[in-house]
Amino acid sequence: MTSNKRIEPWLFVLPALLVFLFTVIVPIIWSFTYSLYEWNGIGDKRFIGIDNYTRMLTDNVFITSFKNNLIFTGLGTVVQIVIGMTMAVILTSITKFRNFIKVIYFIPCVISSMAISQIFSKMLSINPEGVVNATLGAVGLDSLKAAFLSDPNLTLIIVTLVDAYKFCAIYMVIYYAAFLAISNDIIEASVIDGCNWWQQYIYMRFPLIKGIFFITVVMLVSGTLKGFDVPYILTNGGPGASSELVSTYMYKVAFNSVNYGYGSAIAVFLVIECLLIVTLIRKLISKVDVEA
Repeated sequence: MTSNKRIEPWLFVLPALLVFLFTVIVPIIWSFTYSLYEWNGIGDKRFIGIDNYTRMLTDNVFITSFKNNLIFTGLGTVVQIVIGMTMAVILTSITKFRNFIKVIYFIPCVISSMAISQIFSKMLSINPEGVVNATLGAVGLDSLKAAFLSDPNLTLIIVTLVDAYKFCAIYMVIYYAAFLAISNDIIEASVIDGCNWWQQYIYMRFPLIKGIFFITVVMLVSGTLKGFDVPYILTNGGPGASSELVSTYMYKVAFNSVNYGYGSAIAVFLVIECLLIVTLIRKLISKVDVEA
């Protein structure tokens, strides 16, 4: 009887473990194996050891993409948390048109990345003139007109904001559900004690969803570190390498330059980077939680 109780949980977990093994662990092992070779995907593989990894240290494009990735992750995480939380607070506070606002705001999440990228590409276009430049001209700010997606100083920020615009509604839904899960008795008690609207959120609602907030931070960081679709479609990493990310550079090296060895090494680096940063964040969150 005791042995059956020990085996039964593993039987339920086994399907998920198998999926995780063959879709995550096995590809990582294959990528690490390929990273030790020089291979174009067709001819014979030539073993070169860790040369692909040492090459990263002198690859200026890779170093730039790594720095861009950190900016993309930091800014994207902050923007999505702030907008998602703000919209959740608004939805919690209003009673009319709540469902309509939720649907409208969630539309970008269900639109493909290709469509979103094309919409913003047309809006920011200089020739033919897009909505943004046309609006600047209409209000007398012709001096601010620019080819925004061709400006190396702006492309990374634009790509980050467009990516955040597409996905921040997901976190709005998570925070909104967390606010709804708070017992009404707690809120009513705070009102009786004299808490105003702002104090309810600062001292009651936000602390009660702290666990959900920490989970979304981990989700956001791990997701933005692997960001690919919007940056690749909108700017293709350009101009130059101003909006290049580790994931987009990995794709170009592996499939455009047909260098699967070096591309696999970058993929392994991306996995290690995600694990290290997410682990660090979880430790910081645990420390903050214990101190609180």
